[in-house]
Amino acid sequence: MMRLLPVIGWSTIAAVAVIVSNQFTIGRSIAADPSKPEPPKTTLPANLREVNIWTRALGKTKMPAPWRVAPCDSKSKAPLLCVYDRDTLVGTVEMGTFLLSSRSDLRKKLTDAGIPAKANYADPQYRSRMMTALKAWVDDYYATFRTDRASEYGKTITFTTQPPTQATIGKLTGLRYGFAGLKQNKDIHEQHIGYVAFDGSTLYVITTAFDVTSETGKFKQLADLRRFEPQLTKLLPKLQLPIAAPSKLSSDR
Repeated sequence: MMRLLPVIGWSTIAAVAVIVSNQFTIGRSIAADPSKPEPPKTTLPANLREVNIWTRALGKTKMPAPWRVAPCDSKSKAPLLCVYDRDTLVGTVEMGTFLLSSRSDLRKKLTDAGIPAKANYADPQYRSRMMTALKAWVDDYYATFRTDRASEYGKTITFTTQPPTQATIGKLTGLRYGFAGLKQNKDIHEQHIGYVAFDGSTLYVITTAFDVTSETGKFKQLADLRRFEPQLTKLLPKLQLPIAAPSKLSSDR
């Protein structure tokens, strides 16, 4: 995230903002990436590094009026989906792709969940254990943000998280998660929405937020985020994920 894929009331969730150049630089704060002790070393599959990944994932999917979505036109090839209310750009959604080969922390979570190290992670027999590993990933994500926000919030803002829930993301089963910062008068200081899924080779983290300090993957107005969130929920199952067959990723592993 550029403040960093993980809703109050609760229909909102967490964020990972990512800028591509063979690597992702995470949104508002790199510290927000729970992938420790490694830095957020994230890479697209070799056959997708030269395009905005939303071009492939979105396909020909359309949104109901007044909404319109399209891969953002960016020279940096940032993985951003632009969200329009009629002709007005109101926000962006980011998609981070993390190859398992670069994430020893995720490999450990899969092993801790009871999946053998050299197993075919996409095998249906491991589905429930994979969800356990993703839940552990979300727990680390929350823990990192909780620590990060403790010094920033002080006693004026309360950090609150949403229990992750199962979600369909393309052909994958993943988790929906999120956190928010609540002021003492219950107004929302920031709110993050996130979805995470794993296809056996690549971790997908789809995120957006209402957060004035985030540079990407955000909505300018909380009201717009809340209005679009139900549409995002409906959009995700229509995505063309997984983005590439595991066999095509073998050269990156």
